[in-house]
Amino acid sequence: MFCSESALTYVRFEEQRCNGCALCVKVCPTGAIRIKEGRSIFLVDLCIGCGECIRVCPSGVVVAATSELQDIKQDEMPVALVTPTLYSQFPGIPPEKTHQGLLDMGFKHVVDMSGFIRLYQKAAEAFIETNRKTNQNPWPLISSVCPVVIRLIAFHFPDLLPNILPLLRPVTRMAREVYNYICKEHENISDKVTFYYILPCPTKTLSAQLTRKTPLPYKEKAIGINEIYIQLSNSIKQVQHIDLESLNHTSFGNSASSDSLLWAMSGGEIAYMGIEKSMAVSGLKETLSYLEKIELGLLNHIEYIELRACPEGCLGGPLTAIDKYMAKYTVQKSLLTSGITRSTELSPLLKQYEQTDFDMDLRPERLKRLFGVSKSPLSIADLQKIEAILRTTEHRDCSLCGAPDCRSFAEDVVRGRASRNECVLIQLKQKQGKRKKTS
Repeated sequence: MFCSESALTYVRFEEQRCNGCALCVKVCPTGAIRIKEGRSIFLVDLCIGCGECIRVCPSGVVVAATSELQDIKQDEMPVALVTPTLYSQFPGIPPEKTHQGLLDMGFKHVVDMSGFIRLYQKAAEAFIETNRKTNQNPWPLISSVCPVVIRLIAFHFPDLLPNILPLLRPVTRMAREVYNYICKEHENISDKVTFYYILPCPTKTLSAQLTRKTPLPYKEKAIGINEIYIQLSNSIKQVQHIDLESLNHTSFGNSASSDSLLWAMSGGEIAYMGIEKSMAVSGLKETLSYLEKIELGLLNHIEYIELRACPEGCLGGPLTAIDKYMAKYTVQKSLLTSGITRSTELSPLLKQYEQTDFDMDLRPERLKRLFGVSKSPLSIADLQKIEAILRTTEHRDCSLCGAPDCRSFAEDVVRGRASRNECVLIQLKQKQGKRKKTS
């Protein structure tokens, strides 16, 4: 196996159970997966954490590379960072009881992302208003919220990296601010804080090991919603009879709101923002299609586009626990009951989003280096060999060789990652050639 550590950050294969069906090979948007000896393996440095392989695997062979639930008890200061997607998984349950359930499971603090979401949206509006005057960034600006989209752009559409909105993502700002808060509240705890991101997909925040020269002062771990769902459901049942006023308050003085629930659904980010020339797209195929349109200059009249790699947005993440349409109904019902309110005064907080506080990890040159194609260039002779192999395989793209298509297979052969004889058609033609010679 020739996996890299960065690839294993997002998903891993339980190879013993793999039957070699190649469904994961066909859906991978970066061609990161190969079938060797009847089992799935990774190639180096191509995984972007989209989780499509998890979604299509019929045998549960592909799993997210997340932390174990029992790790919570081993950490001195485990802190749960909660995205609004979690609330959509528990119809009829107030967020406060979800928080209490997490505290009863062993988390020392539970922090809701709502306030950081609102801050990001207001900052995005301010940035777009400034960009109308300066034209410093090309249109349309692309939301930086979905890490998979960022990595997909770096890999497939590097020319669009300047289009990514260069603002600190809500989860990044949340971790920074909450860490400072906890260190003030507790003595001698600065090196003992562990953040648990409870996520709907296998991707997590841009890793400190990948994006920063110096490590962060806190540890980062991730748990899928589906991994925590059963235990959290049982924990919530224990507090069902308790009045909301009697429950522990959410840490950091930040409470969930109905408008933040909208964030989990495709279109929820732009629905809360005052940008008329905006649109929302969800699903990996649709996202790829619209990135192509942006690259062709067909959407220059749009100012902001919300892209989510998962269908229906985060509600359709491969690590969610309930059906995405049931979750969508939960969000819609909550919004109909509570309504949507827009915060109009966030100017003191917006000062934190001045130019000096933009997310330097989103600089195009850095993203291209981290997530772009890192393969060594091929010579003219290598390219001629690839074309020769393609003429032999006839571009059938059957994937029986274990590669997603004939071109990927041909490149693997040239790079020494595969043998020509792994192609069924090449084997057949060789046998036919031998028969003709013998006859």
